[in-house]
Amino acid sequence: MYGYVLPDKPNMFMKDYYGYRAFYCGLCKSIGKRCNQLMRIGTTYDMTFLNVLAHAVHGEEPQMKMETCVLNRVQKKLVAGDDEITRTVVDISTILAHYKCVDDVLDDKSLSKRFVDGAIIRRHYKKAAARYPELDSFIKQAYGDLAKAEKDNCASVDRIADYFAKIMEKIGATVFADKYDEALSNLMYNLGKWVYLADAIDDVDDDFKKKKYNVFLQGYDYRDKASFLEDKKQVLEFVMMSCYNAILSDFDKIQVKKYEGILTNVIWYGMLNSTRELLRRVEKCKKVRI
Repeated sequence: MYGYVLPDKPNMFMKDYYGYRAFYCGLCKSIGKRCNQLMRIGTTYDMTFLNVLAHAVHGEEPQMKMETCVLNRVQKKLVAGDDEITRTVVDISTILAHYKCVDDVLDDKSLSKRFVDGAIIRRHYKKAAARYPELDSFIKQAYGDLAKAEKDNCASVDRIADYFAKIMEKIGATVFADKYDEALSNLMYNLGKWVYLADAIDDVDDDFKKKKYNVFLQGYDYRDKASFLEDKKQVLEFVMMSCYNAILSDFDKIQVKKYEGILTNVIWYGMLNSTRELLRRVEKCKKVRI
Protein backbone atom coordinates (compact mmCIF):
# COMPACT_ATOMS: atom_id res chain seq x y z
CA MET A 1 0.00 0.00 0.00
CA TYR A 2 0.98 3.59 -0.28
CA GLY A 3 1.29 5.32 3.09
CA TYR A 4 -1.64 7.75 3.24
CA VAL A 5 -3.55 6.16 6.15
CA LEU A 6 -1.80 8.22 8.80
CA PRO A 7 -2.59 9.05 12.42
CA ASP A 8 -3.14 12.64 13.51
CA LYS A 9 -0.21 12.66 15.91
CA PRO A 10 -0.74 16.15 17.48
CA ASN A 11 -4.28 15.20 18.52
CA MET A 12 -3.49 11.72 19.80
CA PHE A 13 -3.68 10.87 23.47
CA MET A 14 -0.25 9.81 24.69
CA LYS A 15 -1.40 6.26 25.43
CA ASP A 16 -2.74 5.94 21.88
CA TYR A 17 0.41 7.44 20.35
CA TYR A 18 2.70 5.03 22.22
CA GLY A 19 0.35 2.16 21.37
CA TYR A 20 0.33 3.03 17.66
CA ARG A 21 4.09 3.44 17.59
CA ALA A 22 4.45 0.07 19.33
CA PHE A 23 2.41 -1.56 16.56
CA TYR A 24 4.46 0.22 13.89
CA CYS A 25 7.76 -0.88 15.43
CA GLY A 26 6.40 -4.36 16.09
CA LEU A 27 5.36 -4.76 12.46
CA CYS A 28 8.78 -3.53 11.34
CA LYS A 29 10.56 -6.07 13.58
CA SER A 30 8.21 -8.85 12.50
CA ILE A 31 9.07 -8.13 8.86
CA GLY A 32 12.75 -8.45 9.76
CA LYS A 33 12.17 -11.82 11.43
CA ARG A 34 9.85 -13.27 8.78
CA CYS A 35 11.75 -11.89 5.78
CA ASN A 36 15.03 -10.03 6.24
CA GLN A 37 16.34 -6.74 7.55
CA LEU A 38 16.22 -5.01 4.14
CA MET A 39 12.51 -5.73 3.83
CA ARG A 40 11.89 -3.58 6.91
CA ILE A 41 12.15 -0.43 4.78
CA GLY A 42 8.77 -1.47 3.36
CA THR A 43 6.97 -0.97 6.68
CA THR A 44 3.96 1.25 5.96
CA TYR A 45 1.37 3.18 7.90
CA ASP A 46 -1.41 1.50 5.93
CA MET A 47 -0.29 -1.98 7.05
CA THR A 48 0.18 -0.71 10.59
CA PHE A 49 -3.44 0.48 10.58
CA LEU A 50 -4.58 -2.90 9.23
CA ASN A 51 -2.62 -4.66 11.98
CA VAL A 52 -4.20 -2.52 14.70
CA LEU A 53 -7.68 -3.01 13.23
CA ALA A 54 -7.21 -6.78 12.98
CA HIS A 55 -6.11 -7.02 16.62
CA ALA A 56 -9.03 -4.81 17.67
CA VAL A 57 -11.63 -6.89 15.81
CA HIS A 58 -10.22 -10.20 17.04
CA GLY A 59 -9.88 -8.81 20.56
CA GLU A 60 -6.23 -9.86 20.67
CA GLU A 61 -3.54 -7.95 22.50
CA PRO A 62 0.11 -8.62 21.59
CA GLN A 63 2.68 -8.72 24.34
CA MET A 64 4.25 -5.29 24.77
CA LYS A 65 7.98 -5.12 25.46
CA MET A 66 10.60 -2.43 25.90
CA GLU A 67 13.20 -2.90 23.16
CA THR A 68 15.83 -0.98 21.25
CA CYS A 69 15.68 -0.37 17.49
CA VAL A 70 18.28 -0.97 14.79
CA LEU A 71 18.22 2.82 14.26
CA ASN A 72 18.67 3.54 17.97
CA ARG A 73 20.62 0.97 20.00
CA VAL A 74 20.53 3.04 23.19
CA GLN A 75 16.99 4.23 23.88
CA LYS A 76 14.37 1.56 24.47
CA LYS A 77 10.75 2.03 23.43
CA LEU A 78 7.50 0.08 23.59
CA VAL A 79 7.23 -2.59 20.88
CA ALA A 80 4.31 -4.92 20.13
CA GLY A 81 5.43 -8.53 20.16
CA ASP A 82 5.16 -10.85 17.18
CA ASP A 83 1.98 -12.94 16.90
CA GLU A 84 -0.08 -14.79 14.29
CA ILE A 85 -2.12 -11.74 13.25
CA THR A 86 1.01 -9.66 12.70
CA ARG A 87 2.66 -12.45 10.72
CA THR A 88 -0.40 -12.59 8.45
CA VAL A 89 -0.17 -8.84 7.88
CA VAL A 90 3.55 -9.23 7.08
CA ASP A 91 2.77 -11.86 4.44
CA ILE A 92 0.08 -9.67 2.90
CA SER A 93 2.46 -6.70 2.89
CA THR A 94 5.10 -8.83 1.13
CA ILE A 95 2.65 -10.00 -1.55
CA LEU A 96 1.51 -6.42 -2.17
CA ALA A 97 5.10 -5.17 -2.33
CA HIS A 98 5.89 -7.72 -5.04
CA TYR A 99 2.92 -6.81 -7.21
CA LYS A 100 3.54 -3.08 -6.71
CA CYS A 101 7.04 -3.60 -8.11
CA VAL A 102 5.67 -5.66 -11.00
CA ASP A 103 3.12 -2.91 -11.73
CA ASP A 104 5.81 -0.20 -11.65
CA VAL A 105 8.01 -2.19 -14.04
CA LEU A 106 5.08 -2.53 -16.45
CA ASP A 107 4.21 1.18 -16.13
CA ASP A 108 7.60 2.79 -16.67
CA LYS A 109 10.11 -0.06 -17.21
CA SER A 110 11.66 0.78 -13.82
CA LEU A 111 15.01 -1.01 -13.60
CA SER A 112 15.36 -0.11 -9.92
CA LYS A 113 12.02 -1.73 -9.06
CA ARG A 114 12.93 -4.79 -11.16
CA PHE A 115 16.17 -5.09 -9.20
CA VAL A 116 14.49 -4.57 -5.80
CA ASP A 117 11.86 -7.19 -6.58
CA GLY A 118 14.33 -9.74 -7.92
CA ALA A 119 17.08 -9.22 -5.37
CA ILE A 120 15.10 -8.55 -2.19
CA ILE A 121 11.35 -9.17 -2.36
CA ARG A 122 10.66 -12.13 -4.67
CA ARG A 123 11.98 -15.01 -2.56
CA HIS A 124 9.99 -13.79 0.45
CA TYR A 125 6.98 -13.21 -1.78
CA LYS A 126 7.09 -16.85 -2.93
CA LYS A 127 6.93 -18.05 0.69
CA ALA A 128 4.05 -15.68 1.50
CA ALA A 129 2.20 -16.69 -1.67
CA ALA A 130 2.60 -20.37 -0.76
CA ARG A 131 0.95 -19.67 2.60
CA TYR A 132 -1.92 -17.71 1.00
CA PRO A 133 -2.28 -19.06 -2.58
CA GLU A 134 -5.92 -18.02 -3.00
CA LEU A 135 -5.18 -14.42 -1.99
CA ASP A 136 -2.08 -14.30 -4.18
CA SER A 137 -4.02 -15.60 -7.19
CA PHE A 138 -6.76 -13.02 -6.63
CA ILE A 139 -4.30 -10.11 -6.33
CA LYS A 140 -2.39 -11.25 -9.43
CA GLN A 141 -5.61 -11.34 -11.47
CA ALA A 142 -6.83 -8.00 -10.11
CA TYR A 143 -3.51 -6.28 -10.89
CA GLY A 144 -3.64 -7.78 -14.38
CA ASP A 145 -7.17 -6.43 -14.90
CA LEU A 146 -6.08 -3.06 -13.54
CA ALA A 147 -3.10 -2.93 -15.91
CA LYS A 148 -5.37 -3.72 -18.87
CA ALA A 149 -7.87 -1.00 -17.88
CA GLU A 150 -5.02 1.51 -17.53
CA LYS A 151 -3.64 0.50 -20.92
CA ASP A 152 -7.10 1.12 -22.38
CA ASN A 153 -7.04 4.61 -20.80
CA CYS A 154 -10.10 3.99 -18.63
CA ALA A 155 -11.75 7.34 -17.84
CA SER A 156 -14.12 6.07 -15.13
CA VAL A 157 -12.94 6.88 -11.61
CA ASP A 158 -15.24 4.30 -10.04
CA ARG A 159 -14.28 1.53 -12.43
CA ILE A 160 -10.50 2.02 -12.20
CA ALA A 161 -10.52 2.34 -8.39
CA ASP A 162 -12.72 -0.76 -8.12
CA TYR A 163 -9.80 -3.09 -8.95
CA PHE A 164 -7.68 -2.04 -5.98
CA ALA A 165 -10.77 -1.73 -3.77
CA LYS A 166 -11.55 -5.40 -4.44
CA ILE A 167 -7.98 -6.34 -3.57
CA MET A 168 -8.42 -4.70 -0.18
CA GLU A 169 -11.80 -6.38 0.26
CA LYS A 170 -10.17 -9.78 -0.37
CA ILE A 171 -7.33 -8.96 2.01
CA GLY A 172 -9.95 -8.30 4.68
CA ALA A 173 -11.36 -11.81 4.25
CA THR A 174 -7.87 -13.20 4.95
CA VAL A 175 -7.08 -11.02 7.95
CA PHE A 176 -10.44 -11.03 9.72
CA ALA A 177 -11.44 -14.63 8.88
CA ASP A 178 -14.60 -15.62 10.77
CA LYS A 179 -14.99 -12.06 12.11
CA TYR A 180 -15.45 -10.69 8.59
CA ASP A 181 -18.90 -9.16 8.17
CA GLU A 182 -20.59 -6.72 5.81
CA ALA A 183 -19.39 -3.62 7.67
CA LEU A 184 -15.75 -4.74 7.61
CA SER A 185 -16.04 -5.78 3.98
CA ASN A 186 -17.42 -2.36 3.03
CA LEU A 187 -14.76 -0.58 5.07
CA MET A 188 -11.95 -2.49 3.37
CA TYR A 189 -13.46 -1.87 -0.07
CA ASN A 190 -13.88 1.88 0.48
CA LEU A 191 -10.44 2.11 2.08
CA GLY A 192 -8.90 0.52 -1.02
CA LYS A 193 -10.79 2.92 -3.26
CA TRP A 194 -9.69 5.92 -1.18
CA VAL A 195 -6.03 4.81 -1.20
CA TYR A 196 -5.95 4.27 -4.97
CA LEU A 197 -7.48 7.69 -5.68
CA ALA A 198 -5.25 9.40 -3.11
CA ASP A 199 -2.20 7.99 -4.87
CA ALA A 200 -3.55 9.10 -8.26
CA ILE A 201 -4.01 12.69 -7.05
CA ASP A 202 -0.61 12.76 -5.37
CA ASP A 203 1.17 11.38 -8.46
CA VAL A 204 -0.66 13.37 -11.13
CA ASP A 205 2.24 15.71 -11.89
CA ASP A 206 4.80 12.89 -12.08
CA ASP A 207 2.43 10.81 -14.23
CA PHE A 208 1.94 13.70 -16.65
CA LYS A 209 5.67 14.31 -17.01
CA LYS A 210 6.40 10.60 -17.49
CA LYS A 211 3.39 10.16 -19.80
CA LYS A 212 1.97 7.49 -17.52
CA TYR A 213 -1.70 6.66 -17.08
CA ASN A 214 -3.66 8.57 -14.49
CA VAL A 215 -7.45 8.49 -14.37
CA PHE A 216 -7.63 12.21 -13.56
CA LEU A 217 -5.66 13.09 -16.70
CA GLN A 218 -8.13 11.42 -19.06
CA GLY A 219 -9.83 14.06 -21.22
CA TYR A 220 -8.12 16.87 -19.28
CA ASP A 221 -5.69 19.43 -20.69
CA TYR A 222 -3.10 19.31 -17.88
CA ARG A 223 -0.84 22.33 -17.35
CA ASP A 224 0.45 22.16 -13.78
CA LYS A 225 -0.56 20.76 -10.40
CA ALA A 226 -1.91 24.05 -9.04
CA SER A 227 -4.24 24.52 -12.03
CA PHE A 228 -5.27 20.87 -11.84
CA LEU A 229 -6.29 21.14 -8.18
CA GLU A 230 -8.26 24.30 -8.91
CA ASP A 231 -9.93 23.08 -12.12
CA LYS A 232 -10.81 19.67 -10.69
CA LYS A 233 -11.62 20.90 -7.18
CA GLN A 234 -15.27 19.90 -7.09
CA VAL A 235 -14.71 16.49 -8.69
CA LEU A 236 -11.74 15.66 -6.45
CA GLU A 237 -13.56 16.76 -3.28
CA PHE A 238 -16.61 14.73 -4.26
CA VAL A 239 -14.81 11.45 -4.97
CA MET A 240 -12.44 11.65 -2.00
CA MET A 241 -15.01 12.81 0.54
CA SER A 242 -17.53 10.24 -0.70
CA CYS A 243 -15.00 7.48 0.01
CA TYR A 244 -14.04 9.04 3.33
CA ASN A 245 -17.64 9.44 4.54
CA ALA A 246 -18.38 5.84 3.54
CA ILE A 247 -15.40 4.70 5.64
CA LEU A 248 -16.69 6.68 8.63
CA SER A 249 -20.11 5.07 8.27
CA ASP A 250 -18.60 1.59 7.96
CA PHE A 251 -16.35 2.09 10.98
CA ASP A 252 -19.29 3.15 13.15
CA LYS A 253 -20.90 -0.25 12.50
CA ILE A 254 -17.85 -2.27 13.51
CA GLN A 255 -17.55 -3.72 17.00
CA VAL A 256 -13.96 -3.23 18.15
CA LYS A 257 -12.90 -4.64 21.49
CA LYS A 258 -9.58 -2.82 21.84
CA TYR A 259 -7.59 0.14 20.47
CA GLU A 260 -10.65 2.26 19.69
CA GLY A 261 -8.71 5.43 20.48
CA ILE A 262 -6.00 4.64 17.92
CA LEU A 263 -8.47 3.66 15.21
CA THR A 264 -10.72 6.67 15.81
CA ASN A 265 -7.76 9.01 15.57
CA VAL A 266 -6.54 7.50 12.29
CA ILE A 267 -9.97 7.32 10.62
CA TRP A 268 -11.71 10.42 11.95
CA TYR A 269 -8.75 12.79 11.99
CA GLY A 270 -5.68 11.34 10.25
CA MET A 271 -7.45 10.34 7.04
CA LEU A 272 -9.37 13.61 6.94
CA ASN A 273 -6.08 15.52 7.26
CA SER A 274 -4.57 13.42 4.47
CA THR A 275 -7.60 14.11 2.26
CA ARG A 276 -7.31 17.86 2.81
CA GLU A 277 -3.56 17.81 2.17
CA LEU A 278 -4.00 15.90 -1.08
CA LEU A 279 -6.58 18.43 -2.29
CA ARG A 280 -4.46 21.50 -1.60
CA ARG A 281 -0.75 20.61 -1.80
CA VAL A 282 1.05 21.32 -5.07
CA GLU A 283 4.08 19.32 -3.89
CA LYS A 284 3.75 15.63 -3.07
CA CYS A 285 2.38 14.81 0.36
CA LYS A 286 5.06 13.77 2.80
CA LYS A 287 4.78 10.60 4.84
CA VAL A 288 6.37 11.70 8.11
CA ARG A 289 7.87 8.86 10.15
CA ILE A 290 6.48 8.07 13.57
